[in-house]
Amino acid sequence: MFDILEFDHISMSVPAMGPQIEFLTKVLGFRLDSQGESDEGYFSAGFSVPGRSALGWEVLVPNGPDSYLHRFLNGASGPGLHHVALRVRSVGQVAEEIRAEGMEPWGYRERDEEDGEGGVIYIHPRSGGHGFLFQMYSGDPWHEGHPFEDEGEHTLGIVAVNHLSHAHPDRDELAGFYERLFGMKTIYTSPGDGLDSGFKTRVLEATTGQLLFEMIQPAGPTSFVQKFLDARGPSMHHVTFEVGDWERAVSACAHHAIPIFGERAGETDGAAWKEAFIQPKHTGGMLVQFFWQERPGIWI
Repeated sequence: MFDILEFDHISMSVPAMGPQIEFLTKVLGFRLDSQGESDEGYFSAGFSVPGRSALGWEVLVPNGPDSYLHRFLNGASGPGLHHVALRVRSVGQVAEEIRAEGMEPWGYRERDEEDGEGGVIYIHPRSGGHGFLFQMYSGDPWHEGHPFEDEGEHTLGIVAVNHLSHAHPDRDELAGFYERLFGMKTIYTSPGDGLDSGFKTRVLEATTGQLLFEMIQPAGPTSFVQKFLDARGPSMHHVTFEVGDWERAVSACAHHAIPIFGERAGETDGAAWKEAFIQPKHTGGMLVQFFWQERPGIWI
């Protein structure tokens, strides 16, 4: 199991930076912290996500026709969520754990930590990552995460990143991957065959308490999850944010002429909750879910 210090940031890749900055800051209420150009063929922008999660958010845009990001953007998984970055105590230890799983770490050199400045290591989407890229690094934090309140106008009012949802043909196989390498613990498994909803789920909590990860498995050949897998293969399906005020979030979407869909409302243990989605074409390629709950812990 990796010795994880913190989840640093969630990264996405899109073709153009300007519209994505506009959406993240004006609609989701993210705070733009930095912008830059890398000699590795991309432009980047770093953000802080409002609320208690203390997570960063990164946007990557190709810089020139030879940028490696074009392969992602033109492939089945792009544009949209690209990778998750975690700060670990030692990338050498992470390399050992990855190899113990029968995988080969990607982008790792044995000397990476010898200079005392840390190192970087990856689990490749097609070589153990179940369709998604995981980045682990050691050394000083890249994102200095501090909880803050979204005080913007016409923004969703996000109070936390609740979870990332990973689509896979077998939720239990995928959950085992998260448990063994990332040390996550299952906190919820959906009962029954999932035919009513079209999917089966298993939810795990990160050891840092910053967010959850949801495994979703199709319940049958006509499931929306199966359609996603047929089109993209196993990968991250959506990101879910908790909002503090439902009417504020819905009004923000209306103000920006962004339609929502899949609205649902319910009650758990006498407390109300509501949820809805924003289509990827309005968000830079990722499916966004947001929800409100009357009392902490009653929506999952």
